[in-house]
Amino acid sequence: MFTELGILKLIKRSPQAAFAPAVAMIGVKAGDRVLVIGAGRPALAGQIARVTGLNGQTTVVARGADAGRAIGEAAGQAGALIEVVDAPATQLPLDPQTWDAAVLPTGLAALGTDAPLVLAEAIRVVRPGGRITVCESLPRAGLFRLAQTTAVTAPSTVVARLTAAGLRAARHVGDLDGVAYIEAARPR
Repeated sequence: MFTELGILKLIKRSPQAAFAPAVAMIGVKAGDRVLVIGAGRPALAGQIARVTGLNGQTTVVARGADAGRAIGEAAGQAGALIEVVDAPATQLPLDPQTWDAAVLPTGLAALGTDAPLVLAEAIRVVRPGGRITVCESLPRAGLFRLAQTTAVTAPSTVVARLTAAGLRAARHVGDLDGVAYIEAARPR
């Protein structure tokens, strides 16, 4: 007989369970069309595809065969289908206003000077009322901060950048495992 504690232990051991809260923060649901811009977190893309299912679509835009292989492996581990498009994030070869959500899994800071162009492309391809979610790395705590190798931007700065780009209802959803989740909606 399974006890509540036994079920929780099974969930904790599941590799997919590690990304369940992250996918919940992004807010995807079955049937959504989700565009992931960049292959920086392939396992997260796999879990997003698992949620969108066969009635939805998850597409990752990334450069190079290595990125495609990593996404393919993550999709296989998640038991999901993911389309990979080899294209620069600054020039998405996708129709405008067709995606329910766009996810920037490595945040704006990691994009450097390309961040405004990538954000503009994300806004272009998301349908009116659709969401854009930025997964921004947070500064590490204590002495680990000295070993931080990824660029970081404060969530409040990301909220301001999303608002300045013309998005509405920009907000910091929350933090999880060293990542801040910030979302905004394209005006209708």
